[in-house]
Amino acid sequence: MKAFRRIKMKKLALTVMAVLGMMSSVAMADIDYGLEVGIRQQSGEVDSNLASVKSQMGFQFGATAHFPISGAWHMRTGLLYTQRPVIVETDATGDENKISMNYLDVPVALMYKFEEYAGVFAGVSLGLNLDSDAEVGKVNDVKSPLTPIIFGASFKFAPQLGATLYYETASGDAADGLKNYRAVGANLQITFD
Repeated sequence: MKAFRRIKMKKLALTVMAVLGMMSSVAMADIDYGLEVGIRQQSGEVDSNLASVKSQMGFQFGATAHFPISGAWHMRTGLLYTQRPVIVETDATGDENKISMNYLDVPVALMYKFEEYAGVFAGVSLGLNLDSDAEVGKVNDVKSPLTPIIFGASFKFAPQLGATLYYETASGDAADGLKNYRAVGANLQITFD
């Protein structure tokens, strides 16, 4: 188990170093980069007719960057800590089990900027599971990497302040008995361009 955790941490460290290296190697280019922090409403489904899933509020924070490709087209990427919690409720008894799965997300999306201060994006996010927890029992077979599809819009309302609104969907298993995770979220941006 310790060896597995060491391998997982090495993969995490290599991913962080690769993203930071990519961001610093083009730091002199005409890119927008900044910090984001926000909330997200997470939901999903369960593989049982005897239980259902209640959505939960989670948080997301980290760094993002928009790299120019050609004209109005940009690549949007970054490194984000993302919480993906849900509550599984047993229909017959009403018992609830809060499940929390936390990921390090590396989004890779194609972004079209209408103006320098506004654009829309679509792509995928590579989510590496950092940890998982359940109030009752254990979360088994957590899928990592999780690769949700993301759609969103990003805009500035002040020279260095903006917001990102997004929808995320991950079809298929997220963990044993949990599937089809979806989220909507809003992040506040502080940009350094």
